[in-house]
Amino acid sequence: MLTVTNEDIRKLLACVDYSEALTLTASPKDALAACEDAKKYGFRAVVAFPWNLGVQVDAVKGSKVLAQICVGFPSGNQTTKVKCTEAEEGLTRGATDLDMVMNLGAFKAKDYKRVTDDIAAIMAVAKPFKVPFKVIIEVGILSEDEIVTAAKLVRDTGADFVKTCTGFGPGRATNHIIELIRETIGPEMGIKASGGVAGIEDGVSLMRSGATVIALRRHLVDQLEKIGWKG
Repeated sequence: MLTVTNEDIRKLLACVDYSEALTLTASPKDALAACEDAKKYGFRAVVAFPWNLGVQVDAVKGSKVLAQICVGFPSGNQTTKVKCTEAEEGLTRGATDLDMVMNLGAFKAKDYKRVTDDIAAIMAVAKPFKVPFKVIIEVGILSEDEIVTAAKLVRDTGADFVKTCTGFGPGRATNHIIELIRETIGPEMGIKASGGVAGIEDGVSLMRSGATVIALRRHLVDQLEKIGWKG
């Protein structure tokens, strides 16, 4: 028995970035299935690796679901030129949402200028396309002080969102981490809770803590089917 209301669920679904096809082995068939789930339940976006982008773009055309690309996965340690090329190619091919991983190696080395210059360069590529822009800080490898520092760096670049995790590293989004990031960046900027979100109740709880976008996978659809969700 869920302890959240139907209105809570409706709000959550509108904020879901559906990452079921963001896996190491996802096929075009898997990406298409994820798109169909996203359209059926009115998710915010559907996510896949670049080789499946064409499937995404075609499948969500005419709907409100965004076709999201991921840049610099999973470590963010590619060169800025490579990340810019990845972003430009994806956006030119029709992506309408963009997540990127900050340079985690540079951040750990305290080379904060390289981190922010890298983010700014990809933002400059994305700006003409007017897409939401999220920066992943990978909270599972950061101390709380580092989370605060990373969130400030992302905020100061002018990005739209701080995102917690790629889903390919350690750690997960927690209420405490979301509250810490919200306290750091203020009330206006978006936060994407990603990594280990358990399902509907966890997603709603993270939203109450300050997250504005939630990354979820097939277990969300399984829950919706179990309760016979009709909207």
